[in-house]
Formats: sequence, structure tokens, C-alpha cells
Amino acid sequence: MAVDAESHQWIPAQYPKDVNSVDLRRLTAVQPKGFKERTVSKRKRDAEEQDEGEQPTPMQEDEHQEVKTHSQKRQKADETTYRPVSGKTWKAPGQRASTVMRPVTLGKKSWSKKMSEKVVRKNLLDQKAEAVAAAKEKRKASAEQRKAAKERKAANQQKSAIVQKITNTATVKKMMKDKKQRKLLRTADTN
Repeated sequence: MAVDAESHQWIPAQYPKDVNSVDLRRLTAVQPKGFKERTVSKRKRDAEEQDEGEQPTPMQEDEHQEVKTHSQKRQKADETTYRPVSGKTWKAPGQRASTVMRPVTLGKKSWSKKMSEKVVRKNLLDQKAEAVAAAKEKRKASAEQRKAAKERKAANQQKSAIVQKITNTATVKKMMKDKKQRKLLRTADTN
């Protein structure tokens, strides 16, 4: 009876592994963003230097060949070994800005094509210059028109203004002393 109790030990439930899930545990070349390998501490470096001084035996040489030196730069996986969280597997992989912004120069243009493009560009610039000149001329003409209208208006106001003729010179001298009254004085045709 004691033997039966020992043979029937409790075993935790084993869940079946999901077929579609991707195991990332073996993916050692890709680290998280910003991850850098830690530098070796001084103690380990000293120990390695001491080990280098000794002549390795053939058995030790085989062991040292398995150790790989990792580069300081973070390595990237060649293939997509994961599925995006969003599930959008159809998205194209991102490109570097330098390749995207580089001007496309697939084929060199022929001389005749270059010359025709040059003529088209020159015509366009000429049309633009003409349009700018026409707009400038139009603005200038309208400004002159406004100025002439303003002068006519001022002349008409002076003609139709109600004025009082001052014949006494003493009154004129008195008015010249006061600043406000001086502004009211002006010479005009009374005929």
C-alpha cells in the first residue's frame, strides 16, 4: 500500500502548445530597442588575461572555439520571426529615410528630351514674368486713379466751402497769434 501511494504522485496538468504561437526564446540576436551588452567587469578581464598567459590544452581549445564575440551594434533579424500585435501582417517593412528621400534617377534622359523640357520651362517662366508685370501695372494704374480722385475731391471741397472774407488786417494778425484760429486762415479766390 505504501508503494502504491509513492507511485501515484501528483503531476501538474500539461497544456498543449499552441501551434500558431511563435517561440522567441531562441531569438538571441535581436534585443529590445536601446539594449546594449554590458561591458565585462575588471575582475573578469583580469581573469581572462591570466588565462591567456597559460598555454591551453587541446581539450580547452575546443571549448574556447564555441564562445562567440558579439558586436557592439544591435543585430537585426533577417526575417520576420514574430507577428505584429495589431495583426496587420500585410504591412510593408519600413524603409530608411535616406532611401525614401533619395531622388529617383532610373534612366538618363536623352539630349532632345532635356532640350524640350528646357524650352517648356523657359516658356513657363516668360508667361509668369508677363503675368507679374501685368499685375504690377494694374496695381500702379489703380493707385494713380485713387490719387487723382483724392485730389479732385479736395479741390471740390475747397470750392464749395463756406468762407468769410476778412478785410481787416488787425483781425488777421490777432488770428495768427492763436494756433487753432491760424489753421482756419487761408487764401482763396473770391471772384
